[in-house]
Amino acid sequence: MLNVKDLHKKYPNGTHALKGVSFDVTPGEFLVVIGLSGSGKSTLLRCINRLHEPSHGSISFEGNDVTHISGQPLRTLRSNVGMIFQHFNLIPRKTVMTNVLSGSLSRTGILKSIFGLFTEEDKEKAKRFIKIVGLEGKENQRADNLSGGQQQRVAIARALMQNPKVLLADEPVASLDPATSHSVMQYLKKVNEELGVTVICNLHFLSLVRQYASRVIALKGGKLIYEGQPLEIDENWFKTIYGEEAVEVTID
Repeated sequence: MLNVKDLHKKYPNGTHALKGVSFDVTPGEFLVVIGLSGSGKSTLLRCINRLHEPSHGSISFEGNDVTHISGQPLRTLRSNVGMIFQHFNLIPRKTVMTNVLSGSLSRTGILKSIFGLFTEEDKEKAKRFIKIVGLEGKENQRADNLSGGQQQRVAIARALMQNPKVLLADEPVASLDPATSHSVMQYLKKVNEELGVTVICNLHFLSLVRQYASRVIALKGGKLIYEGQPLEIDENWFKTIYGEEAVEVTID
């Protein structure tokens, strides 16, 4: 489904965030990317959905080279690749339903969205995704009245409105407490297994990685240094990825 080959990203300030990263993603995977802050995890996701322009290398999606596309091909790619962020990016004063419906902007158009001119089909679809993420009955609540975990679940439902084939999740539980983190991860796994959406997720905590990932890659200093199964990350690999002084923190 996705092929990343010899990917480099160098920013104008000289930071070389990605250094020759290569890997494949198969349909239906729950791939987790791990590594220290600054290892290149967020840059990698932003290059995949082309929020950032790669400096060198290639990205192919379903056999098509999308490394430097623009215009309609780029819009098509972004409709197939949904993204959720650490800080939710919801419209605080709008309802859950309105926030979720905003995920259909690429089809609806900005003007229709401003005036709330969504089709009944879109509204039914939004209700279904709200139910999938466990928020049925909260459609008319304002987003800023929800807990952090609930807001992140709204963000997942909003991303699903695009009908994505791949969902990119950039540190989706970094702002949440441990119990809520599991809740959000469980709903991401549900989306992966029940809807067949491929998930690529950046995470810090190995306890979450071992529970939810089907495969793991690790970045260090912009380079891919590990690719394999979650349970194969032993203490030696942990030290290699995170440093000799690192201590694993577990989320129960």
